[in-house]
Amino acid sequence: MVLQAVASGLVLGLVYAGIGAGFSLIMATGTERTEAHMRHYVRLLFGLIAIALALPGGAEDGNVGVVLLHGKKGIVPGPVGSLAQKLKGAGYLVATPEMPWSRNRIYGASYEDAMLEIDRAVEGLKKKSAQRIVVGGHSLGGNAAVGYAARRSDLAGIVVLAPGQNPELPRWRERFASSVTHAKEMVAAGHEDSIESFADFNMGETFYSQASAKNYLSYFDPDGPAVMPTNAAGIPSPIPILWVVGSKDSATRPSGYAFDKAPSHPKSMYLSVDAGHLEVPAVAADQVSTWLRSLDQ
Repeated sequence: MVLQAVASGLVLGLVYAGIGAGFSLIMATGTERTEAHMRHYVRLLFGLIAIALALPGGAEDGNVGVVLLHGKKGIVPGPVGSLAQKLKGAGYLVATPEMPWSRNRIYGASYEDAMLEIDRAVEGLKKKSAQRIVVGGHSLGGNAAVGYAARRSDLAGIVVLAPGQNPELPRWRERFASSVTHAKEMVAAGHEDSIESFADFNMGETFYSQASAKNYLSYFDPDGPAVMPTNAAGIPSPIPILWVVGSKDSATRPSGYAFDKAPSHPKSMYLSVDAGHLEVPAVAADQVSTWLRSLDQ
């Protein structure tokens, strides 16, 4: 970490200057004062060393890029905004793209096409010198981070914050059965790009969203591409995963739901914080920053 190295170098420079000054003073004084001054400079030496060791680390020369994905019907950056600012302040390169489940673009592209949009955000960070990439997201964005890791093999890690969208769960199957069946009939009839109103759900509220049959199915088909347990199990090789849930979030699932299905990695962590669904990114910001720093250790 360049900033840490510079700061540590300054402190150590003061250490050496202090030692030099101490010996000069000792040579210039009598024997009676020698031991007192030596004790003084030894204390100064250890104090400055302690300060150097305590200096916080950051993203080394800005070479770590973090893509943060907002949740369903969100705006950019939404609840991930405060986390994005914290990470930028720590030296990370951060992108917060508008995804095809935002308030303005709801299901404007399929789940699979969303992976290509994440690719573009990743490439943008690499053009800014990012050498390692972490993809994170909140709610449906967290779901997409898992999906992206299952489809790409060059990630430094993923951060999953209060993940949502669970089309394979029995309650979801029942709630959306009619819309899913209708969308499948439309696709079979060659009308996959036709726009209609389909049942939707977010934050405990059921409503209807306008979408093409093809795009709708990509998010709601219980056997489709947005199933988190399947995607977690499909991550091709072990990578660090920080999976954060809220103790006050009704959408929280235990680690066995999907986290435990991913390939094991020593730096992976399942964490519960005292927060509701929307508050998880902000409440967990310090833990996310600390975890990201641990990837360099």
